[in-house]
Amino acid sequence: MIRTATADVTQARRLHASGVEHNNAGHPLRAARLFRRALAMVDGKLPDTSELPDTSEECRLLAVRIYISLAMSESELSGMQPGLAALAEAERRLDADKHPELVVLLQLQHGYIQVRGGHLDKGLLHLDTAVELIGHASPVHAGNILLNRGSLHLYRGDLSRAREDLSRSAKIAAEHGLVVEEFKARHNLGYLEFLAGNLALALRTMADARAIDADISLGVALLDRAQVLLQAGLHRESDDSLLEAAAIFREDRLWKELGEVELARAECALLDGETVAARRLAASARNRFRRRQNERWRRDAELVLLHADLAAGRPGGQLATRALSLAAEFRAAGLNTQARTAQLVAAEALLRAGRPVQARAVAAEAGPVRGSDPVSARLHTRLVRARLCIAADDRGPARREISTGLAELANHQAQFGSIDLQTAGAVHGRQLVELDLSMAFRHGRPLAVLAAVERGRAISSRLGAVKAPADPVTAELLAELRQAVEGLRAIASDAGASSRASSERRRVADLQRELRARSWQSEGQRAAGKPAGWNAIGPALSAADTSLVSYFNVEGQLYAVVFAAGHARIVHIAAERAVVEMVRRVRADMDVIANGYLPPAMAQAVAATLDRSLARLDRALLGPLGLPDARLVIVPTGVLGTLPWTNLPSLRQRPVVVAPSATAWLAASGPTQPVDPVVVAVAGPELVRSTEEASVVGRLWPDALVFAGDAGTRAALVSALTSATVVHVAAHGQHQAENPMFSSIRLVDGPLFAYELDQSARVAEHVVLSACELGRSTMRAGDEALGLTSVLLRLGSRSVISGVARVHDDVAAEVMTTYHAGMATGMDSAQSLALAVAQAPTPAPFVCFGATWAPGTTTK
Repeated sequence: MIRTATADVTQARRLHASGVEHNNAGHPLRAARLFRRALAMVDGKLPDTSELPDTSEECRLLAVRIYISLAMSESELSGMQPGLAALAEAERRLDADKHPELVVLLQLQHGYIQVRGGHLDKGLLHLDTAVELIGHASPVHAGNILLNRGSLHLYRGDLSRAREDLSRSAKIAAEHGLVVEEFKARHNLGYLEFLAGNLALALRTMADARAIDADISLGVALLDRAQVLLQAGLHRESDDSLLEAAAIFREDRLWKELGEVELARAECALLDGETVAARRLAASARNRFRRRQNERWRRDAELVLLHADLAAGRPGGQLATRALSLAAEFRAAGLNTQARTAQLVAAEALLRAGRPVQARAVAAEAGPVRGSDPVSARLHTRLVRARLCIAADDRGPARREISTGLAELANHQAQFGSIDLQTAGAVHGRQLVELDLSMAFRHGRPLAVLAAVERGRAISSRLGAVKAPADPVTAELLAELRQAVEGLRAIASDAGASSRASSERRRVADLQRELRARSWQSEGQRAAGKPAGWNAIGPALSAADTSLVSYFNVEGQLYAVVFAAGHARIVHIAAERAVVEMVRRVRADMDVIANGYLPPAMAQAVAATLDRSLARLDRALLGPLGLPDARLVIVPTGVLGTLPWTNLPSLRQRPVVVAPSATAWLAASGPTQPVDPVVVAVAGPELVRSTEEASVVGRLWPDALVFAGDAGTRAALVSALTSATVVHVAAHGQHQAENPMFSSIRLVDGPLFAYELDQSARVAEHVVLSACELGRSTMRAGDEALGLTSVLLRLGSRSVISGVARVHDDVAAEVMTTYHAGMATGMDSAQSLALAVAQAPTPAPFVCFGATWAPGTTTK
């Protein structure tokens, strides 16, 4: 029996309206249940009815609306065909000539479902028809029509048309207070910036959209943001965002979106070198899309799976056939970027299969590199082309492809104002850097190898510093973070407060995550300096009577390019794994020795072990080099960047500088001019001799300023760093390996984080950190170091003295007194540190990073 009572119609309208809200908020399962209840009141039939019911006009039109809305829920939950079946039921009930306001809705939903099913051309036809009828649509539907067509233009790469549609959609939504629709349009404008390669702007636009108070599931927003983070090089942060999105999609039974998450996670795993996980995730995503007959996404999953199979070493002949077939599918769908990528995968596979001629022909069919392609796609193209050239022994073209690719990588990193993102972006060039170095190494010319090392190492040090704009939200978050850190510190050792401590740790992690995300929205200068050539590095070394040792890794073996006494050569060192283990032992022993409460016998035993380990490292790293007794610049790789070089036996009393790259050393060793240095010393709390140490610095330097006790504040240190020439900090420090931008110096009013220094445009030329472990850094691809010392160097400090392990307070105070006494007599930073460390009663893990600095000079 068909119920047509006014109460039933009214209730059906309410159910329909509520279902639409759930659909728009990303909850199709809840929406579908409400739509079916509404249909039972006005239609009396399930969607598979074979004949039209005899209903009133009011009920019939309401049923049309409900079926149109149900189509969206069905397509999200069960695939395209159930959605189209619901639309067919709506069309059977609709008199198109009399009700254009419903026809426009029908066209909108047809377009949406076709696009979601991967039928882009059909979808565009329906959406174009809807736009022609947009005058008959309500504001909410007009906004959705433009939103959907704009999203389709995004996928097809027509960013100009996408921007026009999405901007119109956002404007309509804002004018009519449609917060959900405005959120979607503005979020998609952020995704547009992502596709345009403006990643910092994309993150900022997405964050602005998320700030809109809209009752909507954030699953899709998290998925899209993860794609931006992945392209920025933050693959682990991207994976975290994807896991959060997956939980939302699983709860709402959005299986197609869950497949998209798996696919994106496969890409994260590939970037992290986890090929087994990448294959598993990509295969699962492909199978989901196959079951739903979603060809658009099935093709994308096949492409990622091919990448993973290639990385896993699968037979090239089989992969090439699959890749070429997939490339043809992409071309037939008008998706030329994806077709080009599949073509290049086929070329790589053919090269592996020993068919270089065919591989070159297949790669040539892929077409030229386009500036609009993501950096990952551009670098992949350069990589494949270079490998093909090397296979044909065309070294010149190979070098040009590599050099061009690494220049593109540098410009990619330069688009970010955040040091965090600048260093993270290097991961996209890892394979290209390895190929460049391997190619140079095979031909055995030391200067060619050094040039290859310089092209791919510490690119972020060649980028200009960017001062972030004042941000009250950031200031508030930092204040909260300081409060949370201090609160956690107060209860960390209280066994009875473990639950509260866990809560505070979560709060600290959340605040750090939010602050990092805000920093990622800062745009850079979009230009990177070129690596220095030997014609500049060589003369500078000779003029300074300085030798250079630049370490590098090829296939798990450690080597060094050595320039000494006017000659360059390549020296094999050892297996990298063995050296890493030796460094780990040295650092562990130094941390133990820093404990002033060890029993004498144990302290003596640890000291003896440390001496033996230092001697072994000295023999491994320096013994084969045959260095003259001269000044030394060391350019480390990986874990060597945090080695206490000044404690190696053959380097005792020798001026040694550790630099991110030879290019960075040269820049920091630039022309100087006479100047009377402005010296500031700041003492932190709970360090027994910090005030004494700062006071000694104050006495040794004329007119030095000393901030101790209650005056040793964050504001005092920040002011000193931005205005003084020399800044000495006697305070506790902590390096955070997992979150290095929140490495900190503890002052009387709380910690000062490395993150805060990234907001500066200038820092003092010479900084001395008389604190534990602030010379440590977290290493990323491309030997990109991230920690407090690396931030100071990146922002313009010429020379930073800091420790790479823990150090006892008494030892630090004695070393620093000797150090500044030497500097006050005219020694430069490397000379004075060498003397001070050599005179220390126990090994002191202080290193001179960057370049040397001498009193009476400053950079021009």
